[in-house]
Amino acid sequence: MSSKQVTSAIKADGDSGDDLKRQGSFRKLLPANTNAETQLAMSAKMIDRPVTTQSNKEYAVFLQEYIIFSEYSMMQKQDLKGIYVIPSAQNSFLWFGVIFIRQGLYQGGVFRFTITLPQTFPDGGTPKVIFQSKIFHPLVDAFTGELDTNWGFPEWRRTTRVWQLVQYIVKIFTKIDSKMPSVNQEALTLFNSDSEVFQKHAKASVTDSLNQVYDPPATDDPHYITFTPYDSSLHDEIKEEILKPKEEKENKVLGYSWVQPGSLQPFSKPETR
Repeated sequence: MSSKQVTSAIKADGDSGDDLKRQGSFRKLLPANTNAETQLAMSAKMIDRPVTTQSNKEYAVFLQEYIIFSEYSMMQKQDLKGIYVIPSAQNSFLWFGVIFIRQGLYQGGVFRFTITLPQTFPDGGTPKVIFQSKIFHPLVDAFTGELDTNWGFPEWRRTTRVWQLVQYIVKIFTKIDSKMPSVNQEALTLFNSDSEVFQKHAKASVTDSLNQVYDPPATDDPHYITFTPYDSSLHDEIKEEILKPKEEKENKVLGYSWVQPGSLQPFSKPETR
């Protein structure tokens, strides 16, 4: 992955909200925190505010951008490991994502996907998730790559968050339920009746995803997540820095002392002679 794309992608995994000022598709920022509220609480209030009738189209667009910005800001606060998501620089309703599968039947897979928010977001139903490579899974359409979200979200409410949808994407690869609904009946049947054959199909999906890792970008959007082969001259130094053990400072202060130096006598008690 290029350094620019790595920086962009990791924003969804917990960086500070200040970096969001550089996202080209978001022209407005959340109001300053003046009441000691957390950014997460402010974001939730922005999304859940009552709908008001406005004839001014510019205001409506402005408010909707705030809502989408708030969703992304809230996602940054979540502990979503192994999955990276970033809104398009050209279209705030389109988000790019990639998930690295660390365990389970699809271990080793690197699956790209897109999340498309409805034009009336936060209303309008569940955002659409489409995988870019073929995945043999009961909840993934074998022809379109679209994820069936009904299992996790029978009804999308205004209080439902996009980060919960991202969490759901992680869940479908780590926990397959034999009772889940299916858009790929063959996959569900094999999962229930012939686990060995199902595993072969799952591994084939992993192989397909890895074969497409270095494919050219499907769009010229600067936020599209791309990868490049390992380059020793470029990456070795970064790798060493990441793996280098952290040096602990000598005589590190771990807390406050409540006793007199060199004794066990608390500060609160007068000295006795």
